[in-house]
Amino acid sequence: MKTFVISLIFLIGLTPCYSQTGGETGKKIPINLPTILKLAGANNLTIKQYNLLYHLSISAVAQAYEWYLPTVFVGPEAHFLQGANMNAMGLKVNDANQRELWFGGGLATEWDFSNGIYNVMAKKQQSIAAKENTQAQRNNVILQAISDYYDLLTAQFQYMQLTNLLAQADTISTQIKVQVDAGLRYESEYLLAQSSYSHISIERTSAQVNYLEKSNALLSLLNIDTSAVMVSMDTGMEPLDLMKNITDTSLTNYTQYIANRPEYKSMQAELSSIQDQKKTVTVGLLMPKLYLGSAPDGVMGDFGSPYNSTYRVDGALLWSIPIGLLAYKGELKEYNDQINIEQNGLDQFSNQVYLQVGNARAQLILARDQIQTATLALTESKNALSQSIEREALGTVRPFEVFQSEEFYVQAEIDYLNSVSNFNKAQYNLYVAIGNNL
Repeated sequence: MKTFVISLIFLIGLTPCYSQTGGETGKKIPINLPTILKLAGANNLTIKQYNLLYHLSISAVAQAYEWYLPTVFVGPEAHFLQGANMNAMGLKVNDANQRELWFGGGLATEWDFSNGIYNVMAKKQQSIAAKENTQAQRNNVILQAISDYYDLLTAQFQYMQLTNLLAQADTISTQIKVQVDAGLRYESEYLLAQSSYSHISIERTSAQVNYLEKSNALLSLLNIDTSAVMVSMDTGMEPLDLMKNITDTSLTNYTQYIANRPEYKSMQAELSSIQDQKKTVTVGLLMPKLYLGSAPDGVMGDFGSPYNSTYRVDGALLWSIPIGLLAYKGELKEYNDQINIEQNGLDQFSNQVYLQVGNARAQLILARDQIQTATLALTESKNALSQSIEREALGTVRPFEVFQSEEFYVQAEIDYLNSVSNFNKAQYNLYVAIGNNL
């Protein structure tokens, strides 16, 4: 397959840079595909946001583990009593006067085995879901960066070629004008040349706008705040070999493609999280709550009658019986509805993967055929241009006809480049659609 090569010197020398407002700035940001892949993963704000959400889920897991650790308290305590009091034997003591100052500490804990255990399990699944969702978003962002880069490359080349072609059109139009004034050419030939010049000028302006839009799209995606224009430094574009055997991507294997996708793994983890939370209102009701606490008091000093140190331990093992939950089962129904929603989301995603794989595979096959057609057209237009140049040297063809042959050749070059760009983008789309990560 023919390799289309863009000269690096030509790329740098003929591409003026424009700011976002269209004025020339002379400032360029040289890029290539590896640089785009690196920057998209590091600078994109969407990926950063999902990374932060993943770290938040890890913190939530750490917090969930706190359930089994007790609370410790320590500090001074003042006690003052004046008047009647009742002692431990139930006898009333009149005119009691107690003034004590203690310093002590203790601990207290409530072990809710149901919420504690299943909450940790649910938070772990939510963290897995956040991690896989982050990877899915990373794939989407990098895929978009790849598509934008190839669009930039084709738009940049088209703008360069039309700029060069416009200069030649101006030269030919000027030459024909001189010949018309000398009576050697018809005025209609000059008007035809001027019409061609105007058409190319319009196309060049459209190409310039398209080029700036593609550059700005990449600047935004990569979170680069600058008025410069991105300039591809790749010296050529050739068909990739990312998906060597398209027949290996048969739709009969799409069940495995679904299982490989991070979106599916994320949704499965979310489903598992809801199922773990549901256990708190099913088997979790059989689990008791254990209460333990101690309150030792050490005498720090008295400002009245002496007070002896004490130490107290309290404990309880209780089962909660939520009558409302048992009667109406509202919370249980909510969990069941959430599970059904997640299951429906998984079914929808299965259909989505089937569609994505099928579309990407069809695009890849068609783009491959398109490259073959574009290669043939490029070869034929090149031969036609060479023959026109030879005939011009013999004086059997006019310069404007040679220029038209060159127009066809430039268009064939652009068609070929677009075909290769579509082919490469389709390969990346298929690569991700069957469950690979970028």
